[in-house]
Amino acid sequence: MFRLRYRSPGQETLLLPLPQSLPGQKVGDLFLSRRPEEVYEAQGNLLARFSLSEGEVLEVRFPLKTEPLKHLPPWGKTLLFEPPEAWPGILAHKGHKVERAFGFLLSGQPHAWYLVDGLPLDPLLYQTLQENPTHLLPLGVAPEPHLYLGGHEGKRLLLLRTPWPGGEEPLWQQLHPLGFQPLPFLRGLAFASLGVSALGLATGPWFYLPYLGALILQQGPALKKLFLRTPRHVLESLFFHAFALSVTVNPRPELGLGYLALFLWNRLRPSAATPKESPEEA
Repeated sequence: MFRLRYRSPGQETLLLPLPQSLPGQKVGDLFLSRRPEEVYEAQGNLLARFSLSEGEVLEVRFPLKTEPLKHLPPWGKTLLFEPPEAWPGILAHKGHKVERAFGFLLSGQPHAWYLVDGLPLDPLLYQTLQENPTHLLPLGVAPEPHLYLGGHEGKRLLLLRTPWPGGEEPLWQQLHPLGFQPLPFLRGLAFASLGVSALGLATGPWFYLPYLGALILQQGPALKKLFLRTPRHVLESLFFHAFALSVTVNPRPELGLGYLALFLWNRLRPSAATPKESPEEA
């Protein structure tokens, strides 16, 4: 279950997009904190009208299942030799229908991308993953950049599509999973133990190991795939956790230096992070 939340900055009447089942996402029954004045469909969106007073909070809860989208549209090849920021304009000039897509990554981060003839195009994540292949590891995935030329990683919620170019529309402010999420709690406990150990009060590994276990459960399969493509990025993570674990027992400076060296290498040479592949190979 997930929850979308909106807090009104002042008295207003506005339209908000409601979650709906679309390619890559299956949405169950919606549970709204208040009844909308009107609900209707427009341009592929499910919109609800609300009149809110200042400070009023509106929520919608819903079950959500997502899956990756993998397409190899013919226009994908034509973009590889062009700057990503120019992709929407190039495709629109060639006669493709280009729309702006708004929603969230399942981490809760608002995200915007494009739809080209209904297929996803995400220049921002394409560029980001070229520079840092570990960017989406917190979501438990490590996709190759070429996936975003017609597909996506399957860890997002599409809420609104609008004509491009055009202005931004009002959107929900927050997306949160419902229920207890152990990883943030265990992370806080682990790093608190690191702070105590750094002050000279050895805590032992018992507060850090549960965090590592939860991290392996969430990110292990993605790390394995990533290791086959760019081992140095995975080694950076391994050196960090090995050094952090040693701090709680017997500090090993060489592990910290190894992490620092890989950290600098991966950021000074980001272009070597991913192999140069064609969309067919990705």
